[in-house]
Amino acid sequence: MDFSQLTRISSGFTQSRILQVAVKLGVFDVIKSKGSSSLEISKAISTNHRATELLLNALVALKFLRKKGVMFFNITTSLKYLTKTSPKYFGGMILFEEGLWNTWANLEESIRTGKSSRPTDMFQKSEEETERFIMAMHSLVSARGDAEILSDLLDFSWAQTMIDIGSGPGTYPIKFLQKYPHLKITILDLPGTLKVTKKVLKKEGMSGMIKLLECDYNSDEIPKGFDIAFLSNIIHSENEETNKKLFDKIYEALNRGGEIIIKDHILDHTLTSPAVGAIFSIQMLLATKGRDYSFREVRGWLVNAGFKKVKWIRLEPPLTSSLVIGWK
Repeated sequence: MDFSQLTRISSGFTQSRILQVAVKLGVFDVIKSKGSSSLEISKAISTNHRATELLLNALVALKFLRKKGVMFFNITTSLKYLTKTSPKYFGGMILFEEGLWNTWANLEESIRTGKSSRPTDMFQKSEEETERFIMAMHSLVSARGDAEILSDLLDFSWAQTMIDIGSGPGTYPIKFLQKYPHLKITILDLPGTLKVTKKVLKKEGMSGMIKLLECDYNSDEIPKGFDIAFLSNIIHSENEETNKKLFDKIYEALNRGGEIIIKDHILDHTLTSPAVGAIFSIQMLLATKGRDYSFREVRGWLVNAGFKKVKWIRLEPPLTSSLVIGWK
């Protein structure tokens, strides 16, 4: 690592904060196709003109906007990912991360004590908090294209039934059902989350096509009779003992020959690579009871649950996660 890389990391929060505030204020949404001046933008978002111009210049420097004379323009990236009208809008995730600002401010205390910086309730405290979290997940997967990639990678033609455990917005089942319309899919999640799921399914024209089941997988039984159990970004929110018990429940819920498909950051035996997983473990320390786990750990839990064969599939960028598949 050279000095330039060191300083980029040291001051990296300044760049993310500029982007978060710009999205929160709706800067990218008010810029016209023919361009807008800083005065026009500040009036549209009700902010101080001088401060807004400084923000816009910084966004140009960060390559989120283009400037010609006194006019500012959206670029392809901002139009695709940062405007609310785009189907690839990533703002939901950016705003969720903006909401974690104060959580990260308490990192030192969490490192000293080992305790989280916020309630480990998976953002179920209020409807507003739950919706922001769930829509952030939908925003991330939609913008990056995870569900489309998995739909092309995985073959579900043999299966009849699938349960998506902790599905959140239902982004994956929507894509899976579009490619495999014969599948009978059940989404299992908490009641507060399923209120948001219903909104997403309605918007996508999927109301009534996917079964919704209110359930806490930690305390409730998982119904039986499924060919596939799918879990995306679930195990990193839970501790080791909870994951062991969850895999035991899933094994019992699957039909003979069934598959468990886990999508998550899967680390190597050193717990340091890929880097995104090791870094994400710090966010899990701050907000959950979990962390990212190694393939060795996940495989061990699956084998102990009874799965006979376990496979690790590393996914290509822009995805940052892997698949672990176990067969009953």
